[in-house]
Amino acid sequence: LNSFHSFKQQIYTDITKLNMTLNTKSFVAWLLAVNCQMQHITSTDPCTLLTEAEFNAVAPSATAPYTYAGLCTAITDWNTDNPSNQIFMGTTEMEQRHELAAFLGNTLHESGGFAAAREYLMCGDNIEVSGVTYCKPCASENFDWTTRKCSSSLVSDVVSTTDYCAATNTPPDGCTCQAELQDPAALQAGYVAADKLFFGRGAIQLSWNYNYIDASLAITGDANTFCASPDLVATNESYAWGVGIWFWMSHLKDLNSVAKSSHDSILTDANFGGTVYNINGGLECPPASGSYHATSIKERLNQYCKAASELSVDALLGLDDCGGLQTAFDECTTGGTPACPDCVAWVGVTTSTTTSTTTSTTTSTTTTATSTTPAATPTTTSSTTTTSASSTTTSTTQGQTTSGLFFPDWVSDNTCKNDGSEPTYMQLNPQGWMFQDLISCCTRFFNWRLSECTGTTSTGSSGLYYPNWSLESSTEHICLNDGNEPDYMIYNPSLYMSSDLETCCKKYYSWNYEACMGSTATGSSEWYVDWNLSICVQDCVGSAPCGGLAETWDSLYTSAAACCSGKLSWVDADTCVSESEGLSP
Repeated sequence: LNSFHSFKQQIYTDITKLNMTLNTKSFVAWLLAVNCQMQHITSTDPCTLLTEAEFNAVAPSATAPYTYAGLCTAITDWNTDNPSNQIFMGTTEMEQRHELAAFLGNTLHESGGFAAAREYLMCGDNIEVSGVTYCKPCASENFDWTTRKCSSSLVSDVVSTTDYCAATNTPPDGCTCQAELQDPAALQAGYVAADKLFFGRGAIQLSWNYNYIDASLAITGDANTFCASPDLVATNESYAWGVGIWFWMSHLKDLNSVAKSSHDSILTDANFGGTVYNINGGLECPPASGSYHATSIKERLNQYCKAASELSVDALLGLDDCGGLQTAFDECTTGGTPACPDCVAWVGVTTSTTTSTTTSTTTSTTTTATSTTPAATPTTTSSTTTTSASSTTTSTTQGQTTSGLFFPDWVSDNTCKNDGSEPTYMQLNPQGWMFQDLISCCTRFFNWRLSECTGTTSTGSSGLYYPNWSLESSTEHICLNDGNEPDYMIYNPSLYMSSDLETCCKKYYSWNYEACMGSTATGSSEWYVDWNLSICVQDCVGSAPCGGLAETWDSLYTSAAACCSGKLSWVDADTCVSESEGLSP
């Protein structure tokens, strides 16, 4: 409040300075400055609107670098560096929620659920040697999407790759790049140092050398940061999010007078379709019938609907700025494949237009709305009458009262209430927001904290294993079956829970598999390469030739001879097999 009063005094001072000499141009510029500062004062911190619990509910499988803390840091950094072009700082809290939901929906899709820091085909198959990451570029027909392994690399000692390298674009128009052969320092055929390639990385995957230099300058203030080390975008949390924010705020698909950024598509057009068009319109707006993108666009929609529900927006945004998007929505919410289960609650949503008029006799407000609400939503009138002795609220929808119905209270304590204080947009659409009983309301809106919402104790899903994300140290990143899984896992057991420890560990903690399995970890007894010793060892725990449990990225072979032949071809075969099978602990 003090900041507002100080700012009001500044306005008076500025008006006095302008006096009678102001012209249209200077007045418009002054109004823009006022708007920016007012927006900064009145907007809510985006990471207050999007809590860590909500982030985890939207993206339960998110892995580094896509952390909640990293996102908040990237937002703060961008808004500090760009005070006149801030992200998630709309003029109303609902505008902020809408943009957050649209951004999360798109970035969840672009990054594989916040799991893919690097583009899969270019670096899904990667290794680390002496602290350096090496990638095995791959054609789609040679890539195993389950194991993330490439059977035949695009590069060798005579065949190079120029993917994502526009060599004629040199500084300041692009990072210097060149055709790259396999790197002998990788100690394996077909691998190239990640920092030599400009493939897709980050929340909205940054690709091509000319985009890396622009993003580097915008995010770090130094064009050379990403040119020298492009893999920073895959390893630094704020950079991984930052490139997505940069693209969202800056990229224009069509370089013409009507082109808009994804940010502007939300704030000026209230249109999610515009963001999709800006990000991948050439392939998804509309997608070719029967293509991968015809399926992909429905997955993108479902991610958006999930984020929209979690962020408690009052309605979905428009879909019409991306050709075919409304058709995809209709198909996937009415039995089409793939289905969009998180979108079903939003069926019938269109762009909102709300007009409010206020009259005063005692105290009475009437709101008429053509709103982005389910198609069956009837016209609603909400009236409030206040007397000196008491306050009575009654909301009526074509004869249906909302009095006594439970609604989600996201403002105070993230629970459901029936005290009659629900916002107007819920009164306008009680079918979408309000419930007869507490359990139904809590299950719909707060299943991630169901026990707290209902005031009951959950019994859990006894015997099933779940990922224990609540702990911090690597030794505690394990799967448990102690019945203490969070409510949102209980209500989605097929997504989060496994019948056995091994399945859970492989799904969620492949990078920490041995610790997750504990004393039950035995390995496959197949063979893989120990690159530190340049020999093959067995995937098992114990004395030689066991070399410990293989990592998920290790290629496994049925014998030492096959391993030596497949991975250590430059070592004499007999020597390799002999040393591998006779290795001392």
